[in-house]
Amino acid sequence: MKRARPDGSQSSPSQDAAEHQPKISRKIRACQACQNRKIKCNLEPGQDQCVRCARLGLTCIVNKSLQTLLDDENEWKKTMESQMHSLQAALSEVQRALNLPQSSNVPPRVQSASMDRGSSFSQSPGVARTTAAPSQGQPSGPRPIRPTGMTRENSAEAEAPDQEDQAMVNAPMASLFEVTKLRNIRNEPWARGRRPSSRCLQHDFIAQGRFGEEEAEKLFVKFDETLNAYLWGGIALVHDSLASARESSSLLTAAILAVTSLHAQDEGRAFDICYPIFLDLVSQAMFDRYHTLDDVRGLAIGAFWLSDLSWKLSGLAVRIATELNLHQFSAKALRDAPQYIEEARLWYLLYVCDHHFSVAYGRPSVFTENSTITCHETFLQLPGITESDFRLHSQVGVFKILSRIYHAFGPDRSRMIASDEFEILRRFDIDLGHWRNHWEPRLRPNKFVSEYPAKGVILHYHFARLQLFSICLRGLRPDEQYSMSPERRYFVNLAISSASAALELVLHDVDMRKSVIGVPLYLLTTIAYACLFLMKAQSQWRSASLNIRYEDVVSLIEGIVVLLEETRPCVRHVAHFLGRGLDGMLQRFKERNAASTIKSLSQAGQPTPQDWTGEAMMPDWNSWMFGTGMPNQFSLESDNYGLNFLDALNSQMPG
Repeated sequence: MKRARPDGSQSSPSQDAAEHQPKISRKIRACQACQNRKIKCNLEPGQDQCVRCARLGLTCIVNKSLQTLLDDENEWKKTMESQMHSLQAALSEVQRALNLPQSSNVPPRVQSASMDRGSSFSQSPGVARTTAAPSQGQPSGPRPIRPTGMTRENSAEAEAPDQEDQAMVNAPMASLFEVTKLRNIRNEPWARGRRPSSRCLQHDFIAQGRFGEEEAEKLFVKFDETLNAYLWGGIALVHDSLASARESSSLLTAAILAVTSLHAQDEGRAFDICYPIFLDLVSQAMFDRYHTLDDVRGLAIGAFWLSDLSWKLSGLAVRIATELNLHQFSAKALRDAPQYIEEARLWYLLYVCDHHFSVAYGRPSVFTENSTITCHETFLQLPGITESDFRLHSQVGVFKILSRIYHAFGPDRSRMIASDEFEILRRFDIDLGHWRNHWEPRLRPNKFVSEYPAKGVILHYHFARLQLFSICLRGLRPDEQYSMSPERRYFVNLAISSASAALELVLHDVDMRKSVIGVPLYLLTTIAYACLFLMKAQSQWRSASLNIRYEDVVSLIEGIVVLLEETRPCVRHVAHFLGRGLDGMLQRFKERNAASTIKSLSQAGQPTPQDWTGEAMMPDWNSWMFGTGMPNQFSLESDNYGLNFLDALNSQMPG
């Protein structure tokens, strides 16, 4: 006959296992010595020895029963669990206070315990002191960096969004991680979407009180309606409100405010606050493990306008973009993956940004000309393309030609271009003409900047031709016994006419005049380069019978100086300093011409050789204009920022 089950047997097995406690029928109450002699053991609760062992001086040992062992173990487990919960809750609060990423592999029970204790930890004075906002006048120090030491990765490898990323053709560093599982060499570009918002709206510099929210709103609106329109109509900003930008990236927000305050007429007050904040966030981004697309956009925005940081910011933006695999996503977007259109759009923006400053500084670009560049107009056939994309890709087209010019003739400015290379110049000139005819009619007016998009194509065309044909002066010095061939003289005259056309467009077109205080830094480099080239050509190469008149050069540059002087209220803008520098150089140019004229008149009637020996009569161009070797002569104003900017451009100029 089967034994009947008790009523409690109907519960689930898991419940039985959870509630089961072993039943011990016999409890040990006597010490070992009394047990061996089978006598009564008078051991009172809380005493270490029984009466007999204490009287005889024996060691009183009580063997614990299984029930006692289980009770002690359960009590120890509960104590340890409570301590672990408290420790994890405290660690989570510290991570949140220091803006560190939260751990993603915390057990659910621990996370719930952390939330249950969150209110008590938030009232901790120590944490409150850690999260206190810095004073208005003092920028906060660098945010602590999460260490990524040589520790092994215990969690499973994150999966890439596409299976092809896990193919045999992975990068060597990916293979190294597969073998070592070391965290500090792990590369998860697709993990950018999982990065905690460590600089969210509740903890950014505006919430800390370092910059007023109302003023930040005004600067954001101004950027959206003016500066952003000059930056090809919205490629670099995908947010329609300051709150949205703050939630996405503090680096982007700081870049927008710093750049816009650069154009504000407030004696530089807002810029002096926003600029250090932006520098602080850039320094943090240098060592951050994860980044977002908006972080890259913020770096690019800063590069386009902040002249003292442009080269470093553009380089950092490109490096972070490659970590995010934007170069691969752009190729996929052109092939058959339109979901990567934002990544591809940002990649082309960085291509233009990099070339803006590789041209301005005379340095090689970090981009290579692969299929995403040679076939960049394929991007314009994707769904969701806007007028901004057409404006951006017009820039990609012209810089593609300028890159080929750079590689065709090399970076050595001391190598003279041979006559058999003139055909290459002609072919590049034809390419530039095709580029202008292709893009100028395609770019429509913009409601914020009017006809500037199409007229910007004309300006880029003139400046590109100036760069192309000025190559003919490479390797030549005006003090050499050399006769310039008619063909070379023809190309140099084309460079002169292109420089003059660029300056005349800026001076006489209403849209271009208004753009001087809003467009990225590259336009100012074209103005400065054209002015320097004309002054240098007229001053040093007058014996070469070039088509250039002193009066025309002076008239153009005087007009540019007056235009740049109109930016005086923007005291931190580079245009303000550029106007000062050009004005000082123009005065030296006039003095040099007067000295040369007097010298020529004094030698009238005396036969002189028709070689370019002006260097023997007066200081060379650099000594005259920039004071090298002549520290006490022709000093500029106390602030030499504009002069340094012009000197950097002059160092790249041939001849």
